[in-house]
Amino acid sequence: MSFTETTSVGWLGRLGSSIKGILVGLVLLIVSLVMLVLNERNAVQDLKTNREISDKVVSVSADSVDSANEGELVHLNGRAETEDLVRNEQFGIEENAIRLSWNAEIYQWVEKKKSEKKKKLGGGEETVTTYTYEKKWVKESVDSSKFKQSDHDNAKEQKYGSGMSQAATVTLGVFKLSDGLTSQISWEEPYPLQELPEGLKKGGRLQGGVFFSGKPDEPKIGDEKVSFSLTKPGDVSVMAVQKGDSFTTYESETGKTKLLLYEGLLSAEEVVSGEEKKAKNLRWALRGGGVLIMFLGFLLILKPLSVLADVLPFLGSLVGGVSALGAFLLSIAISFVVIAISWMFFRPFLGISLLAVAIACLVAIKKMMSSKNRMPASIPPPLN
Repeated sequence: MSFTETTSVGWLGRLGSSIKGILVGLVLLIVSLVMLVLNERNAVQDLKTNREISDKVVSVSADSVDSANEGELVHLNGRAETEDLVRNEQFGIEENAIRLSWNAEIYQWVEKKKSEKKKKLGGGEETVTTYTYEKKWVKESVDSSKFKQSDHDNAKEQKYGSGMSQAATVTLGVFKLSDGLTSQISWEEPYPLQELPEGLKKGGRLQGGVFFSGKPDEPKIGDEKVSFSLTKPGDVSVMAVQKGDSFTTYESETGKTKLLLYEGLLSAEEVVSGEEKKAKNLRWALRGGGVLIMFLGFLLILKPLSVLADVLPFLGSLVGGVSALGAFLLSIAISFVVIAISWMFFRPFLGISLLAVAIACLVAIKKMMSSKNRMPASIPPPLN
């Protein structure tokens, strides 16, 4: 099912919007610069912190509590276990495990929107928006009153919700894991229901161990399903500050905190390596986000140029392409300058390399502008 809507805006309207967009573009530039600077500062702190914990950590046994290590950063591994029961009373579940989780979904109409813009001669622009509707399982009820078409009703209120039951006491040898460590135990496996309580048998049924409030193979709008998963005892590696027979957070000299739990029997070196990998992935993701935000900012600032040229659509597309290339090169150059300056004193080789890339981008922009200026102002008349 689909619904199409067509809207148009004139050249003057587009020009006015693009001029307003300059302010948004300037805000995006400021946001990207702040984001890049803070990210590089955080990256330096991460490197110092990981070096610090690598130097200070002491590997201990989980079989006994050594008071000599009180307040020290320790590393140990073993099997995370519990004697507690986790429950879901609504479905009559009771199991000895670290965590019982349940995931509730509801069958709803979902609206998707796709827009295509077409330039018109004279600088105007036409936007064709297509709204499509489909039925699917979603986490929460969808408000159908906001749909573009009004004949897709999701009026039924959701009865079941997602949640979990977690063991209060989880041990690692003679030590007790703090809540902060237990919450980091993330592995799980499906827990298929075998039977429903009497109160749920009338309005529901099981298929593949999953509860359905309606017919599993022929769901209707408003039908719900609930699936379960169980986190059983398993091997873990912990790095934290020893506090009695439990653990607390380590605070580094840079102000960074560490309360670490990894799945499996890992050495202290492997735990530190895991932290370095996570920090590296995060800083590159944020760098990419900073460059993208800066690129969008420059696009908005340069947008009026392409709109002015859109009186002839092909000319507007050409100017838009050149503007996009310039915005990209500027974003790369400025971002690399920010990153290079941040690293110049911590890792000189990396800082100088990034600065060289930034300079290369600026040179490319200068050449592009120079070649543009050398273009003939007019075409000479043909010879007789």
